[in-house]
Amino acid sequence: MDNNFISREDLFSFLDRGIEKSIERHKLDLTSSAQRYLVEMLEHFAKTFGVEQDTWLTPITFQYQRVTEETNRMQRTQLQKELGDHCLLLVGFFYDYVSRRGEGQVKYHIQLGSTAYLQTEKLPYVELGEKFNELYLVIGDLHLPTINNEKIVGLYEKWLETGDRYYESLLMGKGVMPKRSKPENN
Repeated sequence: MDNNFISREDLFSFLDRGIEKSIERHKLDLTSSAQRYLVEMLEHFAKTFGVEQDTWLTPITFQYQRVTEETNRMQRTQLQKELGDHCLLLVGFFYDYVSRRGEGQVKYHIQLGSTAYLQTEKLPYVELGEKFNELYLVIGDLHLPTINNEKIVGLYEKWLETGDRYYESLLMGKGVMPKRSKPENN
């Protein structure tokens, strides 16, 4: 038996508990259908990341282009949902990767993902679009169990350098209240 195997129920349960706990920590008012969708979306990505790499290899800008060129309303809505999902996962779970290309890339992915969800004009996606700025922090909390003392120091250094609320959120999730020291007077 492979010890790295995780059952669908275990994965769903882990994601459900993690997202619920994070939503409470961030004091985010989210409907149960939106919360369930987040868990199912994350589960889908966890299960298919290696299998459906062709979707992941398509740059976000090309995905956006497909949305704008699609004339079939149902297909367009599906593409908008997928674009929103990818942007949310990228800035929520792969934040460091996106932020390495600059703060503008983070803002771009947040705006693009939020707009894609909103333009579906369907629930729960509209709610996800409206609360995108908080939801990527919620997804980021899935990293909390893996953050040890060494990683806390690295996060604190990143926060000191950038003042970024993503890093601040992770630090606070580990019980660290980031604070800038005042410059000494000579």
